[in-house]
Amino acid sequence: MKKFAIAAAALGMSMAAALQPTTAKAEESWPPRKITFVVALGPGGSADRTARALAQRLQDELETPISVINQEGGGGHVGHTYFSQMPKDGSYFLATSIHPYISNAILRFDADYTLDDFAFINGQWNDHDLFAVNAETPYKTLAEFMDAAKAEPGKLKVSVVPGSTGAINLELALEAFGVDKSAVNIVTYQSGGKARTAVAGGQVDMTVLAADGTLSIAEYVRPLALAADVPSEDWDAPTLNQALEKNGLEAVPVLAGSMRGLAAHAEFRKNHPEAFQKMVDAYKAVLEDEAFVKSLKEQKIGAEWLGPERTTEIINSNFEVLKRFDTKE
Repeated sequence: MKKFAIAAAALGMSMAAALQPTTAKAEESWPPRKITFVVALGPGGSADRTARALAQRLQDELETPISVINQEGGGGHVGHTYFSQMPKDGSYFLATSIHPYISNAILRFDADYTLDDFAFINGQWNDHDLFAVNAETPYKTLAEFMDAAKAEPGKLKVSVVPGSTGAINLELALEAFGVDKSAVNIVTYQSGGKARTAVAGGQVDMTVLAADGTLSIAEYVRPLALAADVPSEDWDAPTLNQALEKNGLEAVPVLAGSMRGLAAHAEFRKNHPEAFQKMVDAYKAVLEDEAFVKSLKEQKIGAEWLGPERTTEIINSNFEVLKRFDTKE
C-alpha cells in the first residue's frame, strides 16, 4: 500500500509537470531564432525607416536576427490584420506608425481587432502638431489669436489637412478657449505641404500641422503652441496646455500626431510576461545608447522613450478623442 501511494504520488507529480503551461520554457528560449517586424505602411516612409533602423540595432542587443516586412494598404489596416494573424509567441512585432493608424482603422473599417489586442511597447518618434501664425501677423500668443477670432468672427483663416490630428487639435483648442468653430475660416488642403505654403505666403493666418515638417518654413511663421506633453527644442513656444493654464483654462487631451513605435501581441505579454519584459528592456537599452541615438538624429529619426504604460495611456486617451471627431459617414 505504501509503495502504491508513493508511485501514485510520483505519477501525479509527473502528470502535473506535463500539464504545466510552457511559459517557463518560453521565457527561457526567448528570443527565438528569428524575429520579424511588420510595417503596416509602405517602404521608404518615416515608419519604415524607423523600423529598419531599430531592427538593425536591436538584433545586436538581442543577439537574434530581425527582418522587416511591409504589408501596406487601407491606411495600415492590411498590415494590422496581417500582424494579428501571425504567431503570438514573440516572434512577430508590429513596428509601424502605431498611432493614429490603428485607432483610425478600428473606427473606419470593420476590423477584427481592437486596441486591447496590442501590447504597446514604445512610441519612439512622435510628430506633434504646431500652432503657427504667419510671421507678419500681430499675434504673439495663442490667446491673442483666439481673442481676435472672437472679436471678428470669420475674418481669420486657418489651414489644416482634413481628418488630420491637426484639424482635431484646432477644434480642441477652439473649444478650450470658448471660441465657436464658425469664428475662424478653416481652409482645408489635401497635403501638409500646401497647407504650410498657405501660411508661409500669407493666404491664411495660422496653420496647425506637424511641427517637424513646419521647420522648413520656420522663417515665415511664428509658433504659438505645441500639442505635446513638453515644449520642443526646435520651437520657442509653450505646450497647448501650458497656454491654456496661463489663461486659467482647463487642460485638453494631448492628441499626438503620427507615433512611430513598436507593439507586440497582447497574448504574448499576457502569457509570457518575462519574455515581453526582455523586449522592453532591450528596446530601452538601445535608446540609451548615445551612438545609436546620434545616428538616428542624423537620419532625422526620433529617439524618445515613453515606455509601455505612457504609450498605451496616450493611445487609449487619443482613441476617445478620435472617436468623438470621427466623420466616417
